[in-house]
Amino acid sequence: MGNYAYIVPELLLLLAAGWALFAEMLPGGDRGSAWVGAGLASVAAVLAAVMPTGGELFGGMLQFDGHARFARVGVAVLAALWLLWTAGRGEGRIREAVALSLFSATGAMLMAEAAEMVTLVLALELATMPAYVLIGYRKMRIDGLEGALKYFLLSMLTSLVMLYGMSFLYGASGSTFFAQLDLSAAGPLGVLAVLLTFVGLFAKLSAAPFHYWAPDAYAGAEPWTVAFVSTVPKLTGVVALVRLTAAVAPTAPSIGPALLIASVASMLLGNLAALNQTDVRRMMAYSGVAHTGYLLLAVSTLTADGYGAAVFYALAYSLPSLGIMLIAAEEGPAVSDFDGLSQRRMASAWLMVVMLLSLVGIPPLAGFFGKLYLFLSAVSSGLTTWVVVAVVMSVVSAAYYLRIVRASFMGENPDHPELKPSLPAATAVALCVVLTVVLGVAASPALAWMAG
Repeated sequence: MGNYAYIVPELLLLLAAGWALFAEMLPGGDRGSAWVGAGLASVAAVLAAVMPTGGELFGGMLQFDGHARFARVGVAVLAALWLLWTAGRGEGRIREAVALSLFSATGAMLMAEAAEMVTLVLALELATMPAYVLIGYRKMRIDGLEGALKYFLLSMLTSLVMLYGMSFLYGASGSTFFAQLDLSAAGPLGVLAVLLTFVGLFAKLSAAPFHYWAPDAYAGAEPWTVAFVSTVPKLTGVVALVRLTAAVAPTAPSIGPALLIASVASMLLGNLAALNQTDVRRMMAYSGVAHTGYLLLAVSTLTADGYGAAVFYALAYSLPSLGIMLIAAEEGPAVSDFDGLSQRRMASAWLMVVMLLSLVGIPPLAGFFGKLYLFLSAVSSGLTTWVVVAVVMSVVSAAYYLRIVRASFMGENPDHPELKPSLPAATAVALCVVLTVVLGVAASPALAWMAG
């Protein structure tokens, strides 16, 4: 089988997606598709973790380096946790949502491996097209369909702009492979080509100023679908951005300031806009914009340390964000729906606290070490002023994150409907917290493993 063994994890996800499409004719039925998906995604995560790095497929179009391994494991784990929760609490008919999530996760894993522009575009669209449908999954909700349409239109527009930029990159370099991109003779046209290409990736990562779809799309969608859409595609989108930046930076170093401008704009706009949100979905959408800003700060250093820190932080952000949105799916999308959570479900309230503190950046959680590595890479590159801005914005973020904690422990909501216990759902949320703690404690070995 040779190098084709490298894509066995993706094939397992495709197998699970195929099972979900025909779930009504297979053992377990509708709900069983989520169990099968969670099981095969878990196996895929293990296989991706134990495979050696350094391999490639299809003439180098797919490359399996440390960043790809880290992101593939992260995507498979996030998908498995989401499917486990869906098996326990998914509302109504879920098999289509299961299939869509698995197709999206497959595209996300391929995106992390893509070492060539055409491959990247195809993987990117496979990762995001199912997300359009997940946003509008409940077709009777007009706001969900509106959000899905906004996401689709902006994504299509920015993808076309990205393809336009890639055509310039190909014209300047004579190759679609990242390793062969050379803009040394392209002048300003080379910088323009890179910026146009970044547009598509910025939109997928909801970076300012291409973030406007996210708050409306998330607010119209079901929280459990937002949990997936806001985490899995973002993780490998960061890897794709890192690959492209690392390829063009040696011959177009002026892209660093452009990334820095997008970083500062995302940090400021995301955190300040989240302050007055009363809907957890909109709050987390703007929070995602802010966290993308932190990621871009590290990428703008144009250093290997910055690239590694950005990929690590993408997973450190995704794990607690997934868990928070899954609890929101159980309690309700408004901040006021969390009133009295500690009285109803003490364990969930404390799990929520841990995940929110990780997003703020409190040790020893993954969010703290993720930000630490981001900021250290930026300081070592002379971006100390912007690190101070990032630290201040992290303090500001505590104001809106802790509003949920306040509602959970100090609010009262006697009319909140009783929630039936679900062991799979509780296990999924608990694992989000456990992995957040483990990733923080083992941050240094995780970075070394990624580099290897």
